[in-house]
Amino acid sequence: MTRKAQASRRITDPPAAPLLIQDGVEVTDDAVWTWARIPDGSTELMEDGELEAATWATAAAMHTLLPVDAEYHVKVVWARYSPEDYRDSWASTPGVRAPGADYYIELGAHRIARNSEVGHFRRRIVLLGVRWPTRDIASPWEQRRQAVSVQLRSRAAVLRDAHDRVDELEPAIRRWFGQVRDSPLRGVPAPAATIAWAYARELRRTADLTSVGDGELSGARLVSLMHGDVTPSPDGRYLTTRDATTGAVRHVAILVPATNGFPAEELEIPGGEWLALLTELTDVEASVRGVNHGRTASLALLRTGRKWTRSQSLEAGEAGASPPEEIDEAELALAERDREVRRRVDVLATSHPRWVVHAATVEELTDRVEALRRRYTGIVALEQAPNIQDLLWKELLPGDRVRVPEFGQVQPMRTLAGSWFHGGSAVGDTRGPYIGGNLGATPGPVRLHLVSRTTDDRRMPTTMSFTGRSGSGKSTAVMLTVLAALAEGAWCLLADPKGDLAGIVEVADRVLGVPAQVVDVTAPQAAGSMDPMRWAPGADEARTLTLDALLGVLSGDDRRGTEAVLEAAIDRVLARPREMWSATAVIGELVATPGETPTTQAARTLGETLSVRSRQSDVRAVLGTPVDGAAPMLSGRGLVYLRLDGLGLPQPGSVAEQWTVPQRCAMTTFRTSTAYALMQSRHVRELIKLVALTELHRITAYPEGRSLVQWLARTGRALKTYLLLDSQSAVEMAAIEGLVEQLVMSAAFEALGREEQQAQAVLLHRPDAGPRLRQAQGMVGPGECVMRDRHNRLGLVAFDRLTEWIAETLSTDAAEDSADLYAYDTDTDPADTDPRDNRGDETPAGDIAPDQAITRHGIEDRRVDEPERAR
Repeated sequence: MTRKAQASRRITDPPAAPLLIQDGVEVTDDAVWTWARIPDGSTELMEDGELEAATWATAAAMHTLLPVDAEYHVKVVWARYSPEDYRDSWASTPGVRAPGADYYIELGAHRIARNSEVGHFRRRIVLLGVRWPTRDIASPWEQRRQAVSVQLRSRAAVLRDAHDRVDELEPAIRRWFGQVRDSPLRGVPAPAATIAWAYARELRRTADLTSVGDGELSGARLVSLMHGDVTPSPDGRYLTTRDATTGAVRHVAILVPATNGFPAEELEIPGGEWLALLTELTDVEASVRGVNHGRTASLALLRTGRKWTRSQSLEAGEAGASPPEEIDEAELALAERDREVRRRVDVLATSHPRWVVHAATVEELTDRVEALRRRYTGIVALEQAPNIQDLLWKELLPGDRVRVPEFGQVQPMRTLAGSWFHGGSAVGDTRGPYIGGNLGATPGPVRLHLVSRTTDDRRMPTTMSFTGRSGSGKSTAVMLTVLAALAEGAWCLLADPKGDLAGIVEVADRVLGVPAQVVDVTAPQAAGSMDPMRWAPGADEARTLTLDALLGVLSGDDRRGTEAVLEAAIDRVLARPREMWSATAVIGELVATPGETPTTQAARTLGETLSVRSRQSDVRAVLGTPVDGAAPMLSGRGLVYLRLDGLGLPQPGSVAEQWTVPQRCAMTTFRTSTAYALMQSRHVRELIKLVALTELHRITAYPEGRSLVQWLARTGRALKTYLLLDSQSAVEMAAIEGLVEQLVMSAAFEALGREEQQAQAVLLHRPDAGPRLRQAQGMVGPGECVMRDRHNRLGLVAFDRLTEWIAETLSTDAAEDSADLYAYDTDTDPADTDPRDNRGDETPAGDIAPDQAITRHGIEDRRVDEPERAR
């Protein structure tokens, strides 16, 4: 585009100093500035069509947000994430905590601090300011007179005058913030501490973003923040800032667009994303000042520009030469801009972009400047303008003005909107447990508050999906999400059809100190644990579930005419005290039935059959005699780890009449487990409940499993029950009736097949897997995924396992073989050895208390953007 034709003089006056800073407002000697904090967007995985629509929407909104002929200022700066903010957010969140929740919170805070210190987490601060003039400052003489007047007046009088100026503009300011909030920018008033920090940071580059006030700063409190100085370098190519408090020094260079400005082709929709590129560079920030010309002034500027191009063409024609190609291109571009402005599609703005680079040493600064130039090759030619670095630095200060106008660019408003100064890869919640790192354009900690009960969140569904190929880290992510829910006092059921998630039990016990019940449904130690007589909340539920379980292990011939006999025996047991209820007691009632009538003999025969069945390994957890100390299924807070890998379930779709005895027993145990999950979801509605179903395709292969998933997905919101679904087949999960609409979040791990990628896109609430999304699905490594949060934003996330000890404990990989694991035995027939005899005899990982895990193993120092691979 063309450069602003008329160059104004440079301004060398002292920098503007704030007199009063409130939330969203800064008052200087000559103006009132409003400042909005613009949150990070989620644009990185948008397809071109989405980016185009979003660019136009943002450009249209900025026509309204930036008053005509008023100055605006966009600042893009970086700060550290604070572990204190993470701790404080937990303290301000109501709810029950696990006994070891403080230790779990500290692990997350340590990881956030560590990754922030080494630069892997960077907090981007985007401020949008608008100047609201309150007095005539047209002449330099008037400005100097007012400055002298301020110095002569008392501090109280100056502060009183500043408050009066804010009160005068208060209705307009309130309306403006309402427009910013409702626009695609979603801006909110910037806290006073943030505005003051943005000013002080230009003087003290090492200043941290910390809480420095309660909403208003003035006088001595402001002066203390500005305790630093700036000195130009001898060669005039950079400045040196010094923090007077700490003595820390940083070197700063400010770059401007060179004479060629912005190439027209880079301004086409969806835009050049020329400010979004800052996230790829280290310690590079941006400042863009400008003026919105509005429709009338835009048309006037375009008329002037077109007159100039026509005169150039006429001069060339009079000289007998063809007009330069650049003149023809400029005429076409200006004509197109003119049509856009007349159709009220876009307007023009004069922008003054500045790129700010800082470093600890001059050599490092030089390297970063060159890296910045190389990255912008073909987009914007940048130059390090010498001898005016001090003037360019003053422009960076909130509340100041353009001091070097000759580098201004007249551009369509969409050029600023399409720069995506507000774009990024935002994903996750603002509160809740820390679960990993953002791998996208705005790297930072990701928080996942699945069990959130805020006013808005409680109206949303409660189901989250995890899909991807084997070994991609789905199950580990499920366990970390379960751990997060346990920290908030939930009851959690983790169903494991494969049997490789036992590590969650040890982590939940040692890190959180919560009760953890392990139920290996085929192990002798689990006998009677799943007996519905023992865990059902009342007699009615116990009667129904026990009758179903007893009938389930019988063949069609055995069941014929036995329902009434069974019900009578169950009723006799229910008449006893509650501590005497059990399926074993029901079987005992049948076996001990007195009399010699055909009915009593049939009852004894039925009891003897059930007594034999109850000793089957596939059903003894439901009908077997409890071993000493065996507890019934947990009904309060804590973890239930349900291991289902030993069940010999029948083939899906097979005819029930053809099932063998072990298959009937296995299906009875499976049905009882689903009944337990459903019963718990309805029991104690105030309690946070979470059901995690891994290897979902093995559960939904049966009608009972599909019914469980559909019921919990549809009723979980009302019952305060959350559902985690983990499957290698996104296609099968997406095909479950009504499930896609009930997903509040989704995590798509690595998928390479086109069909799987498309199914993942459906689960991510995207109509199609476009090029950007497909690339992300295929490039993520183990433990990494494309996540959709409750706000329908997509981002790349790496789950963080917090410590090496937790990572090793949660690992789902089989241990390596060794010579002493199983010695060769030539005297024993391998057929005589049952591999399941050794289940549960695993070597303990060592008696390490949660507070010793850090000392022995250490918090991992690995990069979050290159995480140790989750399995």
